[in-house]
Parts: sequence; C-alpha cells; structure tokens
Amino acid sequence: MAAWKMKAMLSFVFQTHSCSQDINRDAPAAEPHSPLEQHQRLIASAGSSSVNRQSINMDTEWTASLWLDTFNELLNEDNELDYGDRWTLNFNYNQTDRVTEEERRRGWKVSTYCARGNFECASCTRTWASARVVLVFRYRLLRGQGTVIMRPFGQACIRCRGNKFNLPGFAEKEVEQALLRQFYKIRKNCYREEDDDEDSGRSSSESEARTKPHEKNLCQACRMGICCVDDEDDD
Repeated sequence: MAAWKMKAMLSFVFQTHSCSQDINRDAPAAEPHSPLEQHQRLIASAGSSSVNRQSINMDTEWTASLWLDTFNELLNEDNELDYGDRWTLNFNYNQTDRVTEEERRRGWKVSTYCARGNFECASCTRTWASARVVLVFRYRLLRGQGTVIMRPFGQACIRCRGNKFNLPGFAEKEVEQALLRQFYKIRKNCYREEDDDEDSGRSSSESEARTKPHEKNLCQACRMGICCVDDEDDD
C-alpha cells in the first residue's frame, strides 16, 4: 500500500476517535435523583413488592374443589363420621339460614360458621382479608344418606362499592376447621353423640385480633340479616 494512503487512513481513524471522545465529554451527565425523588421511588418499589406479596400469599380464589377434597379426606381417612352412612357435600349459592316447617319435617337442619377468608375484587383486583366471612351449612341424614349443602357469602369492594359481591378464598387450615365444626354439628344433631371436643372446630379467626372494622354495608350476609357468630343451637 502506498505510504500516502496509509497516512490518510491513520489520520481518519484518529480524528474519528477524537470526535467520539468530544461528543461523550459534551453529553450532559445523568443527574443524581433528588432526596424527594429517591424517597418516592422507594415508596413505589415497596408498594409494588407489598402488592406482589399479598397476591402470592393470600388465597383469594373461591375453590369448591378444595372443600370437596378436604371433606372427603376427613370422612374417609380421619373417620370423622364413622357410622357407616354415606355423606356428600354440595353447594347452593342462593340458600339462606332459614328453614321452613316443611323442611324441618323432612329432616333438614342449618348451621352457620364465621370463618377467616380472603377476597380479590373482580373489577380493580384489590385484595383484603376478613375474619367475618359467613358460611351457611344445610344438612340432614335420611335413610343412610347424609347430605351437606354449603353456601359461602361474599363481600363487596370498598373501593368499587356497588352490589357486586366477591366470593372468598380460604387457606387449607381454615377449610379444615370449618368442616370439623360441621362434623361436630352432625354428630351432635344427627347421631345424638355427646362430643366433649367441640372447640376443635372453632374458627381460627376467633383467636385473632380484628384490626379493621367490619363494613356491614359491604357484607352480603349482613345485608341479609345473618349474624357472623357460631350458632348455639341449630334450627
């Protein structure tokens, strides 16, 4: 290669490198965030992490299969109703805690249970926990066939309001406690069994502090006049 061509190429490379350095030096450096901006970023990050943790840790989805599986496990493996009768669990999302005279004659009884559950708004995805979730169980034993019909009551979102009630989700332990309480009721009222272990089926929510007031106007059960207390005697 001719000497003059080599010299021209080296000169071009040197000028290009110098120009790049000048551009980098002239570009404004990224200014550090002010203390206020840093504080706002930390709050936003913490809030996002909190929401993610709540979404992960809270069982907000109503899962009928969890109740069915736990019901059958307690029956078949733990022998909670060891009398040789066949018991099934069903769901009715319209039943109340009232039993008519005709239903009583046909053997139907009803019990209520106050559980701890979690909710997620179907509109804005807000989540919240409640220690006052009402469950109504209707049950009877007729000619060797036992039937339990359950209804969970919902709650409305405090942010969205309205009459749209979201069904609750439950932790496995809470499901087990609610069903143990119902089995106690069945043993007492269908088999006339005296059970000294009544407290084994008490809701875990009864021993926990309720840090937030219960919004009765947002509670489906409260609107229907169903108190969130464990009943003393079944109808």
